[in-house]
Amino acid sequence: MMREVFIISTGEILNGKTAGSRRMLNIARSLAAGRITVYLCSFPEFKGEPANMNEVQSGIYTLESVNKAVKRGGTLRRFMRTIDYYAKRSDAEKVIYLYPTTYVLKDFMYLLYFKYIKSYRFFCEINELRSAIAFSSPPPLKSGPRIKYYLKSVKEYIVFTLNEYQVILYDGIVVISTSLERYFSRYTARIIRVPILCNTEEIAVAGEPPVFNGETFKICFAGYIKSEKEGFALLYEALSIVSDEKKVELYLYGILDEEDNVRLRQLADKYELTEHVFYLGNLEPERLKYEFLKYHLLILPRPLNKRTKYGFSTKLSEYLVSGVPVLLTDVSDNALYIRDNYNGYLISPGSAPAIAEKLIYIINHYNSQAKNIVDNAYLTVRKDLDLRLFTDQFAEFFFDVKGKLNLSARTE
Repeated sequence: MMREVFIISTGEILNGKTAGSRRMLNIARSLAAGRITVYLCSFPEFKGEPANMNEVQSGIYTLESVNKAVKRGGTLRRFMRTIDYYAKRSDAEKVIYLYPTTYVLKDFMYLLYFKYIKSYRFFCEINELRSAIAFSSPPPLKSGPRIKYYLKSVKEYIVFTLNEYQVILYDGIVVISTSLERYFSRYTARIIRVPILCNTEEIAVAGEPPVFNGETFKICFAGYIKSEKEGFALLYEALSIVSDEKKVELYLYGILDEEDNVRLRQLADKYELTEHVFYLGNLEPERLKYEFLKYHLLILPRPLNKRTKYGFSTKLSEYLVSGVPVLLTDVSDNALYIRDNYNGYLISPGSAPAIAEKLIYIINHYNSQAKNIVDNAYLTVRKDLDLRLFTDQFAEFFFDVKGKLNLSARTE
């Protein structure tokens, strides 16, 4: 019998410039590799009826409104009804797969409509512990903003904690890390862990790491630029230490909110890095992978906290097929896949001197190590993280109702 998966989200999928949208596309490719038809349904990309399902890759379709020029989006009710209309067109086995956002009320509406009103089997991806978002940034010093901060954080904590209990209502969840797997096993027995997904077909266009000519060592970060979550305070401090010995520059790509923009400017002033740090905007993923080859090193300096313990940076999947060495901290499941000085550089989190010491080591040994590091990263991707490795697990999890419960993904 034919099988269909409708991936739905309140975030952008096809036109999204985030690691999350890239993960959804990789999940779709993994499913399509098993002859499962996939429909990508993004609420912000839905501009109302009439709408079509247009094939964007073999076996992968996207819900697109006919009149794309309309600026005002369609209503949530029409969005869900349109998905239901397309789901009913065939007798195929079908499931709804939610890629959630922080708009938890909309996520609850999807569950209510598709599972309890329309009786579809309903699954959900979980790639971070949402309740850890609350109180994750330092409170303002002034009393007025400080009170607002705590009121907002308390509200977020209550909402996101209640949202976690929603897990018991799903037919199953897909988690991205071992910490999330342990955490949510308290609520449900039907869990599959699928780590970051890489597309090995991208290796063919990656090329080799650029040669370091001994002058300026260029470092790149690409992703959602959140100062506290990604550890930029420590990174800037480390760069200030390194700059006493080496000429280094940091290039940033991704979404940058005004609050974080201000915070990064303050850090640049504090550590005298204004002329060494450059923000180059939020680029299309296809363009970004060619930008990576301009740099000597890609970096993920996340500190260890509750939020990073449970998450697993999806941007690492793009880094590993980029053709450029990666430096990251030992948080979440990074050490399950990255070995220091073998397929990347791995350091303990939370120390600017440790980052600085490692950066100086990398710079001094770059030309002799970079190609081997990248080649070994490719081996890791092909062995453990290629999206096609998880095709059968997805298929069994979604469609074998009597199948195993805690299905384990490929690990160490």
